[in-house]
Amino acid sequence: MADEDLPDSLEPATDVPPRDEPAPPPTPKGDLRAVSIIAIVTGAIVIAWYLFIATVQTISKVDEMPWIQIGMWVLAAVSFVCGILSLNARMARELAAAGFIAGVAAGLLSISIGFFSELLN
Repeated sequence: MADEDLPDSLEPATDVPPRDEPAPPPTPKGDLRAVSIIAIVTGAIVIAWYLFIATVQTISKVDEMPWIQIGMWVLAAVSFVCGILSLNARMARELAAAGFIAGVAAGLLSISIGFFSELLN
């Protein structure tokens, strides 16, 4: 076989059909980034709310509105549950750890300040 019969390696292959694209890989198990982000966001809202109450409670009666306090308890519960679920993450472990810390902090802060302050009043 002579070298003239071989295809030129620099020419585009116009007679070769394109290959089918493989299917994208499925989302791996343990990808709990959304749960971790929910835990962080709701935890930050709860912590910011209690910091706000602690700083302006003497000039405001905002904390006497029960629907706000119930909403904070619900957000703290969501953050706590999502934080616990973040422990099962196999991917993005730093984000999962931050979600867990935010969830536990929101839960403890809600119990210590929110719940016990309601009992003492």
